[in-house]
Amino acid sequence: MMPGTRYPPMVIWAARDIQRHCGRSMLLFACLASLVFLTAMALLFSQALDATWERLMDQAPDLVVRRIDGGGWAPLPVDVAMACAKKIPGVIDPTPRLWGVVPGPEGPVTVVASIAVVPESMLKGIPPPSAGQAVVGQGVARALSGGRLSLGSNHSVTVSVIHTFPADTGLATHDLVWMTPDDARPLLGLVPGQASDLAVHLFRREEERAIQADLAAAFPWPVRITDRSTSALNHHTRAVRSGGIAVVAGIPALLALLLIITGTVVDNTARQAYWGLLKSMGWTTADMVRLQVSRAMIVGIPAVVLGLASAYAAVFYPPAAGITAFWVTGGQHLPALTLVSSGAAMVMIEIAAMVGLPFLAAVFLTTLRAADGSPWTLLQADPWN
Repeated sequence: MMPGTRYPPMVIWAARDIQRHCGRSMLLFACLASLVFLTAMALLFSQALDATWERLMDQAPDLVVRRIDGGGWAPLPVDVAMACAKKIPGVIDPTPRLWGVVPGPEGPVTVVASIAVVPESMLKGIPPPSAGQAVVGQGVARALSGGRLSLGSNHSVTVSVIHTFPADTGLATHDLVWMTPDDARPLLGLVPGQASDLAVHLFRREEERAIQADLAAAFPWPVRITDRSTSALNHHTRAVRSGGIAVVAGIPALLALLLIITGTVVDNTARQAYWGLLKSMGWTTADMVRLQVSRAMIVGIPAVVLGLASAYAAVFYPPAAGITAFWVTGGQHLPALTLVSSGAAMVMIEIAAMVGLPFLAAVFLTTLRAADGSPWTLLQADPWN
């Protein structure tokens, strides 16, 4: 600016400029906040789903052994399976499990009859069911009639619901029904002495892949062994895929935002005459760049904060999280989730940088190019609105 001339702080000039073009500023604010919200919502959901699955899988058994035959899955003789598994060095605490999927009142539900299927942390404070009783997940509880639940088709079993799994365990217990082994066996087609599979814990977890060949050879019938790391990787891949799709889908939206910046923030024709007037009064190109960057920050920072806050609430606030999960995954996940928020702060910082830095760069470069010229040249442009 001209020596000896005092002007209000640049932020005041920027605020006045925003007020003069309120409609354009609101359009930019809405576009920026919407872009941040949609991108952050998908990426936060992906990260939160991955963190939640990681916490659950950390409590899972190292190996799960299932017997197979020509028709697929087959019941596992408990005594024989336990004896075979204990022969392998490094195997500790092999546990037979009773579980399976059966018809429910509003679709399939997962019946479990042994606590080894569900992480112990989810069962704290929940009384175990007795004969004719059951503990159900939130999704099953909504379909109850009179506190009683009927399951199965050929062998129907009716039980009284005595408790419901907490809402914050919904990712693992939404469609779960926990009942006694005697009530579950008719539903699962199992007789006493049979199990659905065998959960195996190892003395050294890092040996879960190396020990599989010896463990499979120890059984007198074909088995399929699933290790914890592979299951965790599958869940991680699913979570990352949804976030990656969101990033790819957000690139065209980011490019469109930059075009809006070029036409709305700078407006090469309508603004150049105004800039020519400022230059004739002693303003420099650097002053006008600072003005436009200040204007962009006044609009952009609240928009980014609003978009991030809305996305965080949509992912981690339980009533909205179910809608987010259903929308992001195309209905592949359950409509009621309480997810782990660890790592969300870093994701939000990355999103703010991914959207905010290109936004400011576009404002800087476009203003620098459009305002660079003599006052007379800029004054020849069309008058401003």
